[in-house]
Amino acid sequence: MNVAFFDVDGTLLPHPSLEKRFFWSLLLARRIRAANCLVWAAQLAGLRRPEDSGARCDSKIYLRGVSAILPEPGQVRWLPEFFPAAIECVWWHALRGDEIALATGTLAPLADFVKAGLERELLWRGVGTKIAVIATRLATRGGRWTGKVDGVPIVGEAKAAAAREFAGSRGVALSRCFAYGDQTEDGAMLRAVGNPVAVNPVPGLRREALRQGWQVFDWRPCPGRTAGTRRALNWKGEAAR
Repeated sequence: MNVAFFDVDGTLLPHPSLEKRFFWSLLLARRIRAANCLVWAAQLAGLRRPEDSGARCDSKIYLRGVSAILPEPGQVRWLPEFFPAAIECVWWHALRGDEIALATGTLAPLADFVKAGLERELLWRGVGTKIAVIATRLATRGGRWTGKVDGVPIVGEAKAAAAREFAGSRGVALSRCFAYGDQTEDGAMLRAVGNPVAVNPVPGLRREALRQGWQVFDWRPCPGRTAGTRRALNWKGEAAR
């Protein structure tokens, strides 16, 4: 058995990120306090340097006091469709018997939505695979979020470390594992595995992928796709070398 690690935003799902979509849904529903937004905006304004990226990911003050109870995935209207080629890729790994793990900096409750959607897609294809989630956890108190991260955000080196720990707990060598990501920060995870794949990579990651000889896939949305579509797709897309 091998492990296939998938980033979420930009890799399995199109941008904007799930957290941005979640933020705007809460804001439109008037579930976020104006004071939280002001404090959050002030924090982000003071974190402009590249080395501040970890602190930016650690700031969830806009969620302070918001109920941690979320609707069922089927009731969430702002979730985007998966890239069709991404579904085919996950399916390919499931058919191989690989363990599949979401390794993402997005919030764990949002990653759980993705997990449920992927498991449903696989079940429609006749594969009952359970997907693991490695995501940024949120601290709670009294059933509400505190606005703080529980542990560390799963980005950059923390994502690579989480992948190492996960594979080690399964007794799987990282040299046998796959990893898929789109951001420069995903490079740490991709460098850690034996089968790295840059998906829809930003320019920095694309340059590294081409320099290292990694596979590069460009996956695109299919606007006319429905959840039950069984169309045969080439999950590898076009290798941009």
